[in-house]
Amino acid sequence: MPRLGNPLVYDLLETSRALAGTGGRANLRKAAMRRATSGAYYAVFHALCFICASELIGWSQDNDVLEPSYRLLDHGTAKKRLNSRDATLIGPCVTDIGNNFLSLQEARNVADYSPPALAVRHDETLRLIEVAERTVALIESLPKQDRKKLAVLLIARTRPL
Repeated sequence: MPRLGNPLVYDLLETSRALAGTGGRANLRKAAMRRATSGAYYAVFHALCFICASELIGWSQDNDVLEPSYRLLDHGTAKKRLNSRDATLIGPCVTDIGNNFLSLQEARNVADYSPPALAVRHDETLRLIEVAERTVALIESLPKQDRKKLAVLLIARTRPL
């Protein structure tokens, strides 16, 4: 299966796996698992940013053109559009990507913004990392035309007819 040309995606997944294995005192383990959850979400988010930039602009552009296009994706808009009827029209794979993105985003919000007393489970953290890895694999497996459709769905401004 072809890998995305964005090494940050795989580095975030690898870092999340490493953090999930952190030992030490209880509060350090909790903090590491919270960061692992956040990193798993961001791996998927950056995979989608890459799709938007590479499919609509081209990855070989100068940074002053590439960076703004890479940063067009908004977290809230992505959540809404990935779980829309338009996403289902692209195909079942995009529906799965949307469902996983929603789960990961919700887990990231809890991990990043909950008070210190949040109960964190190692097995749940590992499950979320696996969801992120599967989601990246789904994104990688999309045919070129579906990647383009997904990129347009995620960043194009919609206008009523």
